[in-house]
Amino acid sequence: MTARSHLRRTRAPLGIAVPLLMIAVRTIPASAQSYHTYPQIESALAQAESNYPSICRRVSLGTTVQGRTLWALCISDNVMVQEDEPEFRYVSTMHGNEIIGVEMCLNLIDYLTINYGPNPRVTNIVNSVETWIVPCMNPDGFVAGTRGNAHGVDLNRNFPDPYTSPSNTTTGREPETAAIMNWAFGQSFTLAANFHSGALVVNYPFDANASGSSVNTPSPDDDLFRYISEQYSQFNLPMWNSPSFYHGITNGADWYVVYGGMQDWSYVYMGCNEVTIEIANSTPPASQIPTWWNDNRESMLAYLETSLIGVRGIVTSQDTGLPLPASINVIGRDHTIYADPDVGDYHRMLLPGAYDLRFDAPGHDPRLHAGVAVSTGAATRLDTELPRPAIVLSPNGGESLPVGIATTVSWTGSASAQFHVQYTLNHGSVASINDGFEAVVLDPAYSTGGNAPWLTATGTVHSGSRAARAGTISHNQQSWMSRTLTGPGSAGFWYKVSSETNYDFFTFYLDGAQQVRRSGTVDWTYYPVALSAGAHTLKWEYTKDGSVNSGSDTAWIDDAQYVTDGTVWTDVVALTLPGATSQSWAPPAESASAKVRLRAYYGGGLYGQWDESNGVFSIVPQPPQGDLNCDGAANAGDIAPMALALVDPAGYAAAYPACDILRGDMQPDGAVNGLDLEPFISMIWP
Repeated sequence: MTARSHLRRTRAPLGIAVPLLMIAVRTIPASAQSYHTYPQIESALAQAESNYPSICRRVSLGTTVQGRTLWALCISDNVMVQEDEPEFRYVSTMHGNEIIGVEMCLNLIDYLTINYGPNPRVTNIVNSVETWIVPCMNPDGFVAGTRGNAHGVDLNRNFPDPYTSPSNTTTGREPETAAIMNWAFGQSFTLAANFHSGALVVNYPFDANASGSSVNTPSPDDDLFRYISEQYSQFNLPMWNSPSFYHGITNGADWYVVYGGMQDWSYVYMGCNEVTIEIANSTPPASQIPTWWNDNRESMLAYLETSLIGVRGIVTSQDTGLPLPASINVIGRDHTIYADPDVGDYHRMLLPGAYDLRFDAPGHDPRLHAGVAVSTGAATRLDTELPRPAIVLSPNGGESLPVGIATTVSWTGSASAQFHVQYTLNHGSVASINDGFEAVVLDPAYSTGGNAPWLTATGTVHSGSRAARAGTISHNQQSWMSRTLTGPGSAGFWYKVSSETNYDFFTFYLDGAQQVRRSGTVDWTYYPVALSAGAHTLKWEYTKDGSVNSGSDTAWIDDAQYVTDGTVWTDVVALTLPGATSQSWAPPAESASAKVRLRAYYGGGLYGQWDESNGVFSIVPQPPQGDLNCDGAANAGDIAPMALALVDPAGYAAAYPACDILRGDMQPDGAVNGLDLEPFISMIWP
């Protein structure tokens, strides 16, 4: 097997003693400069809160393995109030032996607090950004001088990631990691950075990829990450002039792969842009802390200020005006950010250009804003209101409607929208498909691609004579197959893997989220899938790293089963006029399980959510026309009930509860009225 070794992002502990001297303000002579102890770090944060209570708030994020408190300090002009402004964080020393970042964070706290008011730039930062600083994420490792925490765990390998630990929960994670995650769950961070030492470089996402190969793995916001990374590096001349990294920046995976890193977790799961900043090749002597501060001060400020670029605004409900926990997507960029549910504010960092932004929130229809112009400087302002979905009023379940007789479908919805209205006669039916891949070629329902397509093959099967197998690929390549299903329903399949353990992987995704990731020798294993309502994409993938083959070097699936919604929907009308709230419809055939549904259309290809009848209704044969007393014949005995139906429908219903008043709809037009008199009389006395 080929050896695999990567440059480590950080260096081993240097054994530098940590003096007990505490420095409250980092403006004293370099000869007296020293590193802080952890009690001194705690004291410095408490002192900042005490000295500047109007702009500083100290918060405990939790405790470490050994019971130390993990502290964060918030700096903002209205520090106790959630405001319409981006939330930013600097975190240092998740590796306990990388201590220079602690001093940079403490210096920044002093700089912002001391200069708030006298310095216009600092004043603008404090007034415009909610800045959080965690000087030491790994207090136990910091005290012990170790990279890992007290359990020996590398905290920058302990966060969720799509490949090795996809569940975005704190279950099974270290207390320091869980504290940061729980804190972030309660905030809405726009931008962040974490400080390390071991190189001079700004490292931006992605840190990881499916293959585990050290190759450039750009995120959907690669242009933005390059820009904000250079906003840091260009003001740090040793970093900018790095002989190893052009302009002092690098894509993380292009340097080396890290699974479970904080920056990828922040970006993928939390919608927060984050980079990893290596600010020293090794821990400098304490006397050089002022030099490092001079190298990093402008960089720290400039990077923080990039949180103010792009598009920003507040998302509210159109009918209540209240803020919404909306998700925001730029069309063409596979990345979601989130509005703060307390205020409804969002901050989508973007470089200058024109963008289409989509806004979604639970219980509301989406909004699309096309061609939003972003310029240099302050973010473009774009507030938006999201409408409620259309709601079916009738027929809404339990009715009996006659075949071929016009009825009215009615609803509520946005006054500016058009509406797509449909009916079904077989609500609740299911479609079942069993696919053993016995055909010589894949069913056209599957899409396949990558460096080689999947195919059906003999030799290795779960049952029958064929199974689906990944295409034959080489190093740093992939082969994938996918299928789209409509829920609600379920699916399941058998899979088998024969590959190089821990390096060449079979992966199954549901709607882009990893569900299965296996390598090595895996015998036939069944995997069930639950499908919620709506469209779903199932994807099977085989990927190889940069070297070495093992086993059969492939993966198979067989005996796939799909049970999905078999309901057939047919248009009543593709689009109504704008603002319509009803539509005439004549049920075409009998049914015991009919429903209608509708959704709003807002233009630009943007539809709202479907809403359907709360329950099924029946479509029954037309009642005998003219037989209003239900005696089985239309005759003179129906004259009195016909008159009652015309003048007092409620009285008719009370007098003839077993009869449908539409027996008197002689024209028919869905109602009993004066237009029905002439055809009624002609029937009685032809």
